[in-house]
Amino acid sequence: MRSKASALAAATGLLLCLGLAGCAPEPPEQGAPTVSTEEQSPAPGTAAPSAPEDDEPTTDDGTAPGTPEEEGVPAGDDVGDGAGSGDDGETDPDADSDINATDDWREPEDPTAEGPTAAPVLPEVEGRIGDGVALPTEVVVSITSVTTTTLTAETPGEYTGPAIIVGVQIANESDVPQPVGSAVVALTGEGGEVGVPTWASPNDPLHGEVQAGGTVDGTYVFMMDPAGERSVTVRVNYSAGEPVATFTGTTP
Repeated sequence: MRSKASALAAATGLLLCLGLAGCAPEPPEQGAPTVSTEEQSPAPGTAAPSAPEDDEPTTDDGTAPGTPEEEGVPAGDDVGDGAGSGDDGETDPDADSDINATDDWREPEDPTAEGPTAAPVLPEVEGRIGDGVALPTEVVVSITSVTTTTLTAETPGEYTGPAIIVGVQIANESDVPQPVGSAVVALTGEGGEVGVPTWASPNDPLHGEVQAGGTVDGTYVFMMDPAGERSVTVRVNYSAGEPVATFTGTTP
């Protein structure tokens, strides 16, 4: 009787073990990553991750809708306003007008002809030192004095030596002011020797302008060795581009 009870208990225990073994979860495969329950379910109040989108749809010719080909624009070209550009993308030279262009340009009659290479020759009116020379511009130029001296250098750039001092007067007999700020006075000796102008005292050149009916005086100093008893020529151009008064004479 006891042996039957023991056999029955053993059979019951075996069946219970088999039932529990069938309910246990399968062990994960070797090498497969484990996922926690937190990763498997989204947090409360959040949406579940969406599935990856499929590739963009294409048309029959293999291009996506809305591409430049669909609108009639060749692929690879920049889409812009098209102003100033041609089909090849280059700038249209006629798109913008040249602000420096002129309508009155004319081709020269002789394209090989050279322009002026020297200043125009100014008319000269000659006279003697001590006399007044009337010019066509109603201006009278006079050499009021010619003296000699010996200069002593006082500042850098000055020289010591004999010099000629020339006094010049400009009388305006016209009805308008005459500028003399650009006046040029030159002195040469016999044989073409040039008197060297210097700013040493008493040099005081012409400047400003001469009012109608007025006169102005200037003083010019030229280095020349020797300075005494020399035949000299003095040329006075009272204003740039105006006639020249030429004087000849002898220094004391």
